Amino acid sequence: MTSGIGPVEQSPPEARETAEVLVCGRQHPWTRPRPRAALTVTGLAAALTATLFTAPLDDARQAAFTPWPLSVTELTYTGLREPPDPRTRTFTFRLRALLDAGPPTTLTRLAQPYDGLTMSTSPATPLTLKAGKPRTLTLQVAVRHCTGLPQSVELPFLNVTLRNTRGTQNPSYILGAAYAQDLSASLRTLCM
Repeated sequence: MTSGIGPVEQSPPEARETAEVLVCGRQHPWTRPRPRAALTVTGLAAALTATLFTAPLDDARQAAFTPWPLSVTELTYTGLREPPDPRTRTFTFRLRALLDAGPPTTLTRLAQPYDGLTMSTSPATPLTLKAGKPRTLTLQVAVRHCTGLPQSVELPFLNVTLRNTRGTQNPSYILGAAYAQDLSASLRTLCM
């Protein structure tokens, strides 16, 4: 962004600026001294304007170098914590969340896509991730009803919301083959 203000030039103390006076569109030979206070006010105005326009520019530049949360956040399936329990119709698994770099990122939501399941997270969301400090998340899944639940899931995913100073993103994480096998086996156990 260009502010239209150039550098303030200093003139030697002995130099006096003059301004020509126009009368009816013609130059008049009269000249009048320009007071030094006017130069000071002009210089202060230029410095203030430069400060006001530079701060938002710095924030915008900084945001441009901040990575999107999805590009620096990893969610990894680490296995079943508690196998499916037909009595309570629940099973529990764990995830590892890691922020590779950048400013803190908030994991605001973790959800599964099936209406027949409910899921709770420990620690609860929203959860702040800091660069280089992995967090273990425990997710307990309860089967409310088996209608519409797949008996064999090939590419199960979790819906996630991530937020940092750059913005908010809502990706779907596919957690891989081990998660697909454990989820399928758990659903078969609880829905037979």
